[in-house]
Amino acid sequence: MYSTDTEGTLSVGKKREDRGVQLKHRFGPLNLDVKYPGTAILLLQCQENTILLNAAAALSKYATKSQENINILFDLDIVKSILPLIDHEDLFTRRFAAKLLAEMTAVPSVRDFLLESDYHMSYFTKVLINEQDLFMQEFSSLILAELSKDMYGAARLLEQCPNMNFLYERIQSTDPDVRKNNIEIIYNLIQDTIGVQKIINAEHFSFPLIYRLLQETYPEIQHLALNVISDLLARNKDEYIHNLFRETKGLEALLNFLANDDWRDLHSKVLKIFSLASDNHKTIELLNSIGGIQRIYNYMENTPDPKLFADAFDVVICFADILVGRKALYLNGIVEHLINTLEKNVQPDMYPTICYGIGKMTLYGPAAQKLSNESVIKNILNILKNDNLKWLTRNSAMFALNELFNYNVDNCKNFLQLRGEEYLTWLIKQPHENVPLEIRLLAVQALITIGHHSTLRNLMIKENTIDALCALFEACLFSIISKYEKVDCSTMDELKVLSCQALSMFCIDNIGRDAFLKVHGSSRLHYLLSDLHSIPVRNAAVQLVQLLSVDPVLANVFVQTKYLSYMLNNRVSSRIVPSWDTCIEALFNSHLPAKFAFTGRLSLHDITKDGFYVLRQNICPFPVLNDLFRFKLCPLEPVYVVNTARSYSTIPTNNISEKDMEDAKNSIVKENASKGIFVSDKVLNSWLHLMFGRLQLDPYLCEYIELLKCKLVAMESKDLIINEEPNLINISNIASRAKMLAEFVARQMSGPDPSSTCMDHQLEVHLKEIKESIGTSVIPLGQLRVGSYLERAVLFKVLADKICLPTALVRGEYGTTWVEIAIPQIEVPPEDTCFSKYLTKEGPCTDWIVRNITLENKLSSKESFFEDQNGSNIVVPQKLQQSIFPTKLMKPNVIVDLIEKPGQFIPINSELGKRYRSKKIVCDLICDLSES
Repeated sequence: MYSTDTEGTLSVGKKREDRGVQLKHRFGPLNLDVKYPGTAILLLQCQENTILLNAAAALSKYATKSQENINILFDLDIVKSILPLIDHEDLFTRRFAAKLLAEMTAVPSVRDFLLESDYHMSYFTKVLINEQDLFMQEFSSLILAELSKDMYGAARLLEQCPNMNFLYERIQSTDPDVRKNNIEIIYNLIQDTIGVQKIINAEHFSFPLIYRLLQETYPEIQHLALNVISDLLARNKDEYIHNLFRETKGLEALLNFLANDDWRDLHSKVLKIFSLASDNHKTIELLNSIGGIQRIYNYMENTPDPKLFADAFDVVICFADILVGRKALYLNGIVEHLINTLEKNVQPDMYPTICYGIGKMTLYGPAAQKLSNESVIKNILNILKNDNLKWLTRNSAMFALNELFNYNVDNCKNFLQLRGEEYLTWLIKQPHENVPLEIRLLAVQALITIGHHSTLRNLMIKENTIDALCALFEACLFSIISKYEKVDCSTMDELKVLSCQALSMFCIDNIGRDAFLKVHGSSRLHYLLSDLHSIPVRNAAVQLVQLLSVDPVLANVFVQTKYLSYMLNNRVSSRIVPSWDTCIEALFNSHLPAKFAFTGRLSLHDITKDGFYVLRQNICPFPVLNDLFRFKLCPLEPVYVVNTARSYSTIPTNNISEKDMEDAKNSIVKENASKGIFVSDKVLNSWLHLMFGRLQLDPYLCEYIELLKCKLVAMESKDLIINEEPNLINISNIASRAKMLAEFVARQMSGPDPSSTCMDHQLEVHLKEIKESIGTSVIPLGQLRVGSYLERAVLFKVLADKICLPTALVRGEYGTTWVEIAIPQIEVPPEDTCFSKYLTKEGPCTDWIVRNITLENKLSSKESFFEDQNGSNIVVPQKLQQSIFPTKLMKPNVIVDLIEKPGQFIPINSELGKRYRSKKIVCDLICDLSES
């Protein structure tokens, strides 16, 4: 009973929980020992924050240990597991996820993956801007810093963030890591041309904020800040940046940094910034005004570190770019320092700075005086000759020598005493595979500088020097220096232009022109003339040809080497080469046979000389007389040659000795005798002269000249004839001399039967006789006894030039040739003849009026009054008879008749003049005579 009651009582009491059931479904705490990163990566998929946080923390710690660990995590594809966690609700999870992702961005593939989507760049930028948690700012800025190292990443960041003010806010953060990452982002962005503008144009851009980072205790931040300043100042053409740098006391900040010995490791970087800043001359002036040059110079002298000494020395020499800097350095004793350092055994890397400093300090007078001594020249020349030094060092030595040469002539003399010009010539002749173009360029400049001193020029003009300069003409334009480097075409062109300038200076004297001919400079110069790739080179070559053409010998060589033909056939080049036409004119003026052949005209001031020749009929190509001699050719058509030399000693013989001539003569005599052929000495000498390139003597032409001079003495005052000057003419004598000379020419060229009308037939017979007599078609002009239009006009021109009678020789069509002269005439309107009376009237002003009347600005009217006096129909007033005119101001106005009425003056523009030039006057006159 008892037990039953008890059970009933228990059954109706309070119901209790079954704890055994709860324990059955509960998972107890599990402590795992994860030894592999792959297992931890799997835990990143866990939904429990604690496990997720521990896994992320463990992986982050593992990644920070080494780069190899980062690569292992990348191979395990951890990035896809991290990315979902960067915006996790738990702050600590986000921190470790961001930290781990920042570590993983060291792998290029991770950076590329993050840059493929716009989301990641935008997300971390927003985190950096808006997130207040310093850890998130640190890791997001680190990710952006890594991504912006790539140029594409920098461009994406610039695209996502048009406003860069947040970077300047974050470099003021209390966390040094945030400051470091943000200044690194700024540094990465200024490597982009667009990025640097956005950084500079940002509203909160401030140099002082960057200067403040120089005071950091972390060298990495200081280094990044210095890099930013350096890259900004490297934009030396950006005056805004340099002004802002000066206004914000950037120089003072750098000087203070340089004064702190605790930061000595970064002093080299600061000195580099000073070097960049000194590219702006205003910065040097400001630095000098605040005593900065003095402080840097003292730093250079007091630093025990040789590397810092060299860097400071480089900066100090940069200050010598302007006068203020040179003066300050001179006062601090830089000249003595340069001289002493040059004489010591210093590191080879110091020589470029030393030589550059000497060159720059030479621009300051007091310093140049101390540097102008033989020892300095000798030491610099030794540096230039040292084959163990780099070409950059030797280039600086060449620069210093050039500046010293520019200062005074004594430095040039010292250099020549050391025979330095021989080494310069050797440098110029070296191929570009052995010597850089810049060195050869400076060597040519040095020769030009020394050559400016006329007293030293002849000491330098040697055949080897001229040959070296001409060798530059043949330099290949696109030659390859090495496997990876090509010739700088602009430098090569500049070198060729300079060589032309040097030759134009050295060939002023005869010794230079002779050397130019010996090294065959004319044929080598043709390379530049035909260089279609460079207009400056062609223009320099044309100018050189124009200058050298003043020498008749060189002009003849240029014509002989087809310069004139090439330039005439390429007249279109005158549109791009300014001196093309003037060069052609210079060649024509120096080679009158070619001018007459191509243009058909010789002007009043074109004076014929010995060696002048005219082709009876123009042929193409134009034959050069020297070629006929050199190749022993006999032209089919006659060539009339002028030679008034008295003996062969006055004729160029091309270095053929008299012994050679005699040996050749004996050889020909023996050979002909063996064949039974006997020739006269006259014929033999003629052939020898032709074979050895000599013009035959023309004694008849010499007699003509002597006879004419005797007649002039009889007609005019002997004193006036003796005192006549070239290119000046007494116009009172023009008419009488022209009439006398025309009659003389007609008399000499009339032949055995002056009344015969078949002049052309007589001429053909006469020419045949002369050619058979002398054995060649190169006929001395004085041997002609029969002449038509051409022969008479040429003889008139040659003789007129000998007696100072300005004459123009013109060749028309169908063999017509005539001469024109300038006779001043006073043209008076019919209604007013008092002007001529006024000219003959004695008065104080008349002489002034007459002497200032030019022949090109004379009065015009329909008629001129003539007077048949002494066969002349031109009135020469008494006042004009005492006037002396330069021939270049005279203009031909009459034709001198040499055929029908020798000595008659025919106005050029008259109907009779037109008929004379068209060769119809003879027929008309004959018809008139037959009718009468």
